[in-house]
Amino acid sequence: MYEVFPVFREVFDAVCVALDRELNAGGVSGSVREVVFGGGELLERTVFAQAGLFAVEAALFRLVESWGVVPDVVGGHSVGEVTAAYVAGVLSLEDAAVLVAARGRLMEALPEGGAMVAVGAGEEQVRPLLVAGVDIAAVNGPAAVVLSGDEEPVLRVAEELSGQGCRTRRLAVSHAFHSARMEPMLEEFREAIADVSFAAPVIPLVSNVTGRLADTEAVCSPEYWVEHVRSAVRFADGVRALADHGVSTYLELAPDAVLSAMVGDCLPEESAEQPVVVPSLRREGNEIRALMSAVAQLHVAGVRIDFSAVFGGAVPPVHLPDLPTYAFQRAHYWLHDTRPASDQSLAGASGASGGTDAIDARFWAAVERGDLSSVADALDLADADENRAALDAMGGALGVLSDWRRKRGEKSAADRLRYRVTWKPLPGATSGVPTGTWLVVLPYGCQDEEYAAQVAPVLNRQGLRTTTLRLDGPESPDRAAFAEMLRGAPADHDDIGGVLSLLALDQRVRPGSATLTEGAAATLALVQALGDLGSAGSAGSGHRLYCATQGAVTVGAADRLSAPEQAAVWGLGLAVALEQPDRWGALVDLPDVFDDRAARTLLAALADPGDEDQLAIRATGAFVRRLRSHPLPTGATKPEWRPRGTVLVTGGTEGLGRHAARWLAGAGAEHLVLTVGSDPEAPHEAPHVVALRDELSGLGAKVTVCPTDLTDRDAVERLLTGPAAYPELSGVVHTADLARIAQTDATSTNELAETLAAKVDGLLHLDTLLADRELDLFVVFSSVAGVWGGGGQGLIGAANAQLDALIERRRARGLVATSVAWGVIDGFGVAADATAQEQLRRRGVLPMAPEAAMAALTHAVRHDDTLVAVVDIDWSAFVPAFTSLRPSPLIGDLPGVQEIVDSLRTDDATDESASEFLRQLAAGSDAERERALMKAVRENAAIALGHDGVETVKPQRAFQEMGFDSLAAVNLRNTLGAALGTRLPATLVFDYPTPAALVEYLRTELLGDQGDDEATEADEEEIRRVLAAVPFSRFREAGVLDALRSLARAEAAAQDGSRPSADEELDLIDGMDIAGLVQRAFDGTQL
Repeated sequence: MYEVFPVFREVFDAVCVALDRELNAGGVSGSVREVVFGGGELLERTVFAQAGLFAVEAALFRLVESWGVVPDVVGGHSVGEVTAAYVAGVLSLEDAAVLVAARGRLMEALPEGGAMVAVGAGEEQVRPLLVAGVDIAAVNGPAAVVLSGDEEPVLRVAEELSGQGCRTRRLAVSHAFHSARMEPMLEEFREAIADVSFAAPVIPLVSNVTGRLADTEAVCSPEYWVEHVRSAVRFADGVRALADHGVSTYLELAPDAVLSAMVGDCLPEESAEQPVVVPSLRREGNEIRALMSAVAQLHVAGVRIDFSAVFGGAVPPVHLPDLPTYAFQRAHYWLHDTRPASDQSLAGASGASGGTDAIDARFWAAVERGDLSSVADALDLADADENRAALDAMGGALGVLSDWRRKRGEKSAADRLRYRVTWKPLPGATSGVPTGTWLVVLPYGCQDEEYAAQVAPVLNRQGLRTTTLRLDGPESPDRAAFAEMLRGAPADHDDIGGVLSLLALDQRVRPGSATLTEGAAATLALVQALGDLGSAGSAGSGHRLYCATQGAVTVGAADRLSAPEQAAVWGLGLAVALEQPDRWGALVDLPDVFDDRAARTLLAALADPGDEDQLAIRATGAFVRRLRSHPLPTGATKPEWRPRGTVLVTGGTEGLGRHAARWLAGAGAEHLVLTVGSDPEAPHEAPHVVALRDELSGLGAKVTVCPTDLTDRDAVERLLTGPAAYPELSGVVHTADLARIAQTDATSTNELAETLAAKVDGLLHLDTLLADRELDLFVVFSSVAGVWGGGGQGLIGAANAQLDALIERRRARGLVATSVAWGVIDGFGVAADATAQEQLRRRGVLPMAPEAAMAALTHAVRHDDTLVAVVDIDWSAFVPAFTSLRPSPLIGDLPGVQEIVDSLRTDDATDESASEFLRQLAAGSDAERERALMKAVRENAAIALGHDGVETVKPQRAFQEMGFDSLAAVNLRNTLGAALGTRLPATLVFDYPTPAALVEYLRTELLGDQGDDEATEADEEEIRRVLAAVPFSRFREAGVLDALRSLARAEAAAQDGSRPSADEELDLIDGMDIAGLVQRAFDGTQL
């Protein structure tokens, strides 16, 4: 930087001159500039370390300032706050040099000794343990504190915290800074800076001493800077103060990225925005590259950069060429890394050797048994007399160790299952306009002044060409009517760039439903109509669909979720993206006000979305949806949770509701009200209900079973004023559900209404009727189908996405609310079937034991989660299946996932291989075509089932018998279509139920091949009749039988490389084309 950027060089030199002058006057010889460039032991001296930091940080600030980066607020850590005060205008350079030089010189002159230890614990956990000689030097995060002071007591407190399970690390420092050991220098320091002049800050400054915005009067006094030496650095409070001040982008100006790593931990999890934290330099690597990377990140985050100053101020100047006049081709010219993805970050593989693992296992097993003798054996202490006292003392610690081990194991097990959805700013272009004319679909009755009607005109102003299609009736059209409307849409069908649907904004509730909106029903019909049109050349056919909502999601605590009804479209869209990847564009949530700025943001996202397909447009920019692990908080343990009074469990006698009831009874619930369906077919005196009631009574709970139609508001109200009202209702667990698997293309509006009613109506009624009740507990059971979707799970996804949105809105009203999105639980739903469970395992979705699920529920309640997904996933198996035909940025930020994706990436190889396959198919003989297609069908069917080989995929065996469910059917349709380079119908395996039938369809579809005209059915029948009259011995004598069997073996080998059994040979012979079979078998024989 010194050589490349003149601004940095000039400021750095000026600061060093000022520092040298003050240091030399104080009796410190040497040059700060030479020490910084020379490195070595001198730079480790306190006086030069602090002076060097100030010089580098001040020069960095003036450099980025010259590039147009002007901060709204500044802050620092310890001596870094002096730099912050200098750039904020509190200190001139000369006065800052006086303060820095005196501070470093007097600290260094103190006697060495003491200790500083970083501990992974919160301040509230550490402070009660402090003793004389120990201070808190810094609070760097909610679970990051630095102890400082006299060595012996500091290490003793650290050891005590370590015993509580906290990480500890001793820092390599010469002095115990920010502790009582600094006090001998304070008076002399006060005198040294007595004549320093201060001025009010021109940029707001955050104080280390208070953790808040600095008080002008305080920061402009010598006494503040004296106290600053002695006081703890309240960095975590300072970061939160910055966030409260509206800061969302943080730039660290320092020689290394130490503080950047701390910022994220200091912010609350439910921050309005995901922070952008940018380090300017890193200890290792090229500093110019690091600095330019920082500039790029700031630019992407929306910070204005004067690039002419960035590049023009370099030595030599960088000349920027004009952009080419043609569009970027976006071709890749580098090889991809073919290393296999590492499983370590996913599986938590231990780096220890097997021997060490065995010793550890033996030790901890002994601890958990409370077996002191075995503990001594594991530690090799048993035979030494001198160890007797240590062993005696250890006896009392076994219980503590065992309890710590158990809690740590429970936390680790819980952390592995917990995930949550977050949002982060979309990196990439900030301008751009999609090509072509976009078809904008508007709901019925949309007046010009309404939100939806304003979208297209605003987009037009920003350069997008649009044509609108407005529904012409109050009721949502069915798929056929929608297809007719699309056929007649006023558009040049060849020029359609995409379809933007605003139908979801129609929140009118359909007659007969409490939750299904006309917008959701119309969206379903639009998806189906576009699929029906296929490549017919109608408007929108073959083009990607983008479904817009407004207020259906929230990107942070300050972002209002105003339309939970529209969230059903998000759940539906997640499934469509997997079922119809080639027709799907994205889900886009629009801001409260759709103005020119929002339009530009939306167009930029649509013009170059990359793989992003879940977006939210806000006034501050575009955000994208991400799944992240959601470990339990560290630090102080939450108190045990116990239910009180009455708890209502909807669906409490069936499925997972039974386990919820047992969980509540086991936790001490006094009275449980369990609802059952009001249908006479499910009486509340059924044997399994009676058995459950007796079981719960045995656990000490009074049990009332109430038949209730949860879709009926009056029935729910009667429930809440009846048994659920006495004793006092303290909690609700809503488990009622209707699991219905169906591909979106085969879903009816009535099925969507029924699924929403079963899941959402009850929640809506409970939320409304209990809005004024003080509850301890309000939990709903949701599904990961509403988090990341699934083939055949559009109905479940729609219902659960709306359920989650209602919970978020309830929480925003200040009411208790928790939604747990379950994965697969052993014995329930699809996991109740052993075959289906095995298929899920192969795809990476592992069933959880109900006991583990209830433990996760306990954690969700104790930690007051709003939305948490609880699912056991083997990402190494899940990712390849989930992203086989469509990338999923949603899961891309999870540890290890991107490595798996990179190892699987093949770019355009699929299209090229499909073209080559079709070319070879067209050039082959009938028999070669059939073999090639059968091979493709069997291989892709095996992939869809998660099998390693094709042995179980027999040509004449029905797909359903092999274990195909709707998800496997979707996967086969998608992978086989990609392999063949064609779009296949969603009902493929149902229309053509065996591989042989499917091959016949593909041969006709791809090649127009109706079979060999020379061998009609009559011809084949006659040949079979004649052959049947020939004795088998004659075939054997002539060599025909062996030829036929050889052909059968060749057919099997071509399909899967296996050697068929005798029965399989006959099956294969029977399935061959008769004319070709006879010709090949008789060739060269004497018959």
